[in-house]
Amino acid sequence: MTTEQFIRDIIPLQPTMRRMAQQLLHDKALADDAVQETLTRLWTKRRKLSRADDPRAYSLRTLHNHCIDILRKQRPTLDPATLADSLADVAQTDEAEQRYQQLDRAIATLTPLQQQLINLKYTQGLSTRQIADLTGLTPSNIDTIMSRTYAQIKHKMQ
Repeated sequence: MTTEQFIRDIIPLQPTMRRMAQQLLHDKALADDAVQETLTRLWTKRRKLSRADDPRAYSLRTLHNHCIDILRKQRPTLDPATLADSLADVAQTDEAEQRYQQLDRAIATLTPLQQQLINLKYTQGLSTRQIADLTGLTPSNIDTIMSRTYAQIKHKMQ
C-alpha cells in the first residue's frame, strides 16, 4: 500500500476507530493511545495491508485485537471494599441492556430506509453528506427522514 493509499483509505477511519476503542476500553485517553498505536502498526505493515481483501475491516480488526490485548493486560481485580460498588454497576448494566433491547425492538419496527439511514449514521459513522452520496437522497431529505425517525423511536421508547 502506498503512502497515498494509506492516507486516502486508512487515515479517514480515525473517528470510527476512536469510537470503537472508547466503547471497548471506556477510557478516552487510553482509546486515543490505542488508535495511534494501531495506526503505527498498520503503517509499518502497510504491504501486508495492501494484500488484505478489505483493508478497512483489517484495520478495524487490528484495533479490536489491540484493545483486547490492553484489557487482558489490565487484569482487573476486585477489592472487597469495592464489591458493593461493583454490584451496583452490574445493576446499572442490566438496566442499560434492557434499554438497548428496547431500542433494538423500536428500530426493528422502522421502514427499511429508516433502518438503513440509522445504520449508516450510527453504526458506520457516516456524515449526512456521505449518506447522501451513497443513497442518492438530498441532505435535507435525509435530515427530514432522520427527524421523523427520531420521533418514532422516542415514541416507542416511552
